[in-house]
Amino acid sequence: MPKPKHIVQTWSSLGAGASFVLLYGLGTWLGMGLSPQHEQLSAIWPPSGVLLTALLLARWRDWPVLLLLAVLVGPFTSMPGHWPNTRTLLMSASNGLEVFVGAFLLRRHAGLNPSLERVRDVLALLAVALLSPMLSATPGVTLLAFHGKIAWEQWWAQWRVFWVGDAMGLLLVTPLLLTWGMRDQVCWTRPRAREFAVLLLGLVTTLHLGFHWLPHGISPHHPITYSAFPFILWAALRFEARGTSLALLALAAVSILHTITGSGPFVLEAHGAASPRASLIYLQSFLAVIGASGLLLAAAVSELRRAREKSERLNEELRASLEELAAAQRELVHRERMAAVGELSASVAHEVRNPLGVIANAVAALTRSAQPDTNSTTWDLLGVMGEEVGRLDLLITGLVDFARPLEPHLLSQPLGPVVEGALESALSTEPRPSTLQVTRALDPSLPDAPLDAQLLHRALHNLFLNALQAMPQGGSLRVEVSHQVKPPGPPHALITITDTGPGIRPEVMQRLFDPFFTTKALGTGLGLPIVRGIVEAHRGQVEVNSTLGQGTTISLRLPLSSTSRGFTTTGLPAQKGSEIPSEAGAEPPPQKGMLSSSPPPPPL
Repeated sequence: MPKPKHIVQTWSSLGAGASFVLLYGLGTWLGMGLSPQHEQLSAIWPPSGVLLTALLLARWRDWPVLLLLAVLVGPFTSMPGHWPNTRTLLMSASNGLEVFVGAFLLRRHAGLNPSLERVRDVLALLAVALLSPMLSATPGVTLLAFHGKIAWEQWWAQWRVFWVGDAMGLLLVTPLLLTWGMRDQVCWTRPRAREFAVLLLGLVTTLHLGFHWLPHGISPHHPITYSAFPFILWAALRFEARGTSLALLALAAVSILHTITGSGPFVLEAHGAASPRASLIYLQSFLAVIGASGLLLAAAVSELRRAREKSERLNEELRASLEELAAAQRELVHRERMAAVGELSASVAHEVRNPLGVIANAVAALTRSAQPDTNSTTWDLLGVMGEEVGRLDLLITGLVDFARPLEPHLLSQPLGPVVEGALESALSTEPRPSTLQVTRALDPSLPDAPLDAQLLHRALHNLFLNALQAMPQGGSLRVEVSHQVKPPGPPHALITITDTGPGIRPEVMQRLFDPFFTTKALGTGLGLPIVRGIVEAHRGQVEVNSTLGQGTTISLRLPLSSTSRGFTTTGLPAQKGSEIPSEAGAEPPPQKGMLSSSPPPPPL
């Protein structure tokens, strides 16, 4: 039993074969209709162009079938109601031989591109259109003379008509079928299609009126014959090969119809009467010249357009490469600067910490020996010194944390207890106004995540402190932990911290993660850079969104699985997260699966 794919291919081949037979028969009928009265030859022989197009587009193995169909269909169509004889079969076979040789040369040696967007393709088609018809004209005219259809004295004149007729069929029909049969051609917009319709209407109207009003017998060099050139140039410049081929077909149809009916500048007289043979030769020469010129110009315009598009594409790629290079250079300079800052910070912290410890011990000893009542001034100064020593110690600790490369020890563990512990630590460290409302939305079904609980605790503690300090008069703090899956990437845990503070100004947002940049009077400017370093060490991301007057939202995305550390975590079915509001000054109710909060770490 044949497979469905083979059935589809068979039906497709049958449909293509039926279309070819229909076009070939229609072309033969039109070719016979374009023959002047009492003449055996046609001004244009469209079947040659149809067969050449079919061979150029078909597979090599389909060529024998197409050639056989062409040999059999031609005689039946050219002589309806009569069985083909030896002469018609031989003439049809010679026409097939002509097209076979031309198609073989174009596909095997010329490498023809069916879109005809290269000058070399048009030149190859012109060469085939001029040379291959000789293989059909010579035996065809000889057979006509041998069977008495024409006189032997007329052999050369009839040969020229036969040869040019086949050449015009290849030159006019083949480009039309090739360009309009390509599916990858760019479709025209409506204004462009209307412009082309105006072009065709103007061409047909101009030629029809000029040929109709011009009496025959006038020289073919009459200026009316050049009225078609502006339209062909218009088609070539604006519509390239596709529009030019259709405009040439319209030009050929109008000029041939007027010539064979005895009107127009190409109707020549011989011995006082119109000579169809001489008229056809002049007309065919005119069509060949203008057709070749139009197709060559259209191909040159196509090459220019493709060169311009390639240049623009290369310019875009170059611009993108330059932007990437500039970004890489900025990143390299930033990294080098941060490395220098890190080395300097480590050196300063090492050199300052020892004498600072001595000062701290001395201040502590003096504080123990001082009497608050009798030495009030001394007591106050010792308190100031103790505060400043603590602030310096905080700054040195931040410098050490910033300079030290973070290497988290990832262990698969629940994320909820770490978030809850950091939140409780920040709430106990920072004074809370009575109007502050804290809301938690923690997903109890969240899978375990590979994390370093101590480092992540410090990062979250700092973020919670920043949110609380942004709302000294009270407000709303919402903490949400959810499961985020965005294929094809790995699943992530999303930690969202939202406050209703005053928001962050745009100019501050740009420098939010710059080291030593702070808007706080007693800040060190190292808190958020350390937070980002901790999150990125967990292979996560930090994102800050803020609106002035409405608040700030900080989002942390942490991967829920890791294969580089030798373990993999798997997710559980997602459930609805819990919504647990906390009243001002009240302890939150215990969460299922939550651990007690650890003592608060030193502030960043």
